[in-house]
Order: sequence, then C-alpha cells, then structure tokens
Amino acid sequence: MSTCGSKMEPIGYFQRPNGEYVIVHRCLGCEFERFNRIAADDDFDLVLSLPALPPRTSREVKAQQLEAEWAEQQELWEWDMEEAVMTA
Repeated sequence: MSTCGSKMEPIGYFQRPNGEYVIVHRCLGCEFERFNRIAADDDFDLVLSLPALPPRTSREVKAQQLEAEWAEQQELWEWDMEEAVMTA
C-alpha cells in the first residue's frame, strides 16, 4: 500500500538480471510504484499477460519522480516570473 492509502494496480512486469520476475504496482492516488517479486503460487501466465517493462530499481523511479517534480516547480516559477513582469 502507498502512503496515501489508495489502491495499488499492477501495471506490468520485468525480469531482473538474476532471472527473477517482478510485478510493478502503481498507486491509483499518488502514482507511487512498488516492486513485488512473484511468488510460487502466482499465476505465471497472468503475470506474462501484463505489459513487459524495462528493468528498474526503486532508486531510479524515485530519481525520475524528483526530476518530474523539479521540472513542474521550475515551470511554475517561470510562469510566476512572467506574471510579475507583466504586472510591473
């Protein structure tokens, strides 16, 4: 579960270099992603029916999220500066 408490949805899977399969779940509220190794009792055919994703680590996902947030903040700052110039 994510920190916001919303439901998580499987969005795909990837295979780690060691051969382990991982299901990626994304929060429907805040888009937080969690990686879960498949278990012996998981339906492997169902896992493979999900979209294949490139392998990634939680550190890479966090870095991408921070970059997106920074770009959004920069865009807002530029918009605020334009507004300030127009009203000056």
